[in-house]
Amino acid sequence: MSIAALLQAAEYLERREREAEHGYASPMPITIDLKGSSKRSKTKKSQGSRTTHNELEKNRRAHLRNCLEKLKEMVPLGHESSRHTTLGLLTKAKRFIKNLESQEKKHMMHKDTLSREHRYLRRRLDQLTTTLNVNKRRSVSESSSYTTASGASTTSSACSTSSSPSISESDEVDVTGWVSDTGSVQSGSSDSGVALSTCRITLSEMVF
Repeated sequence: MSIAALLQAAEYLERREREAEHGYASPMPITIDLKGSSKRSKTKKSQGSRTTHNELEKNRRAHLRNCLEKLKEMVPLGHESSRHTTLGLLTKAKRFIKNLESQEKKHMMHKDTLSREHRYLRRRLDQLTTTLNVNKRRSVSESSSYTTASGASTTSSACSTSSSPSISESDEVDVTGWVSDTGSVQSGSSDSGVALSTCRITLSEMVF
């Protein structure tokens, strides 16, 4: 006798006792062949679980074959790739992955070095640009100061030149000189053979 049948019988007895205490009786429950029904349900469950297991195993194997084919395309196996076993393929794939990780690490270190050099060159460029701008402003300021000073000097020279009277060759000047009494005396008195002579000559006559 199964445990389910024993439980059902115990429940029936408890129900009968409660009904007897309250003064009324319950009808006899319908007997059911629990043993046969449980066997049939177990058989159906086992068949369904076996079918499900077979289907899952079939899908798993198909997925595994697909992954191995993709792995063959990614891992360099050489000319005899078709003769490699699954274990050999996985071993080569493991070595290939380690090699890729090592190369990635080297590339990351090289990238960090290039980034540091780039930051240094950027700072150096900013410094040189600042220095160049300062020198350019200083040169423009000095050039402006020189232009202002030169203009003021030119203006002063022009004013000095315009204020001085111009002398032409035809202008007459008074020349006073000492001559001996043997020369021609136009005006003055003689004393001890020397006389003061004054004459008017033109500028053209002074050119030798």
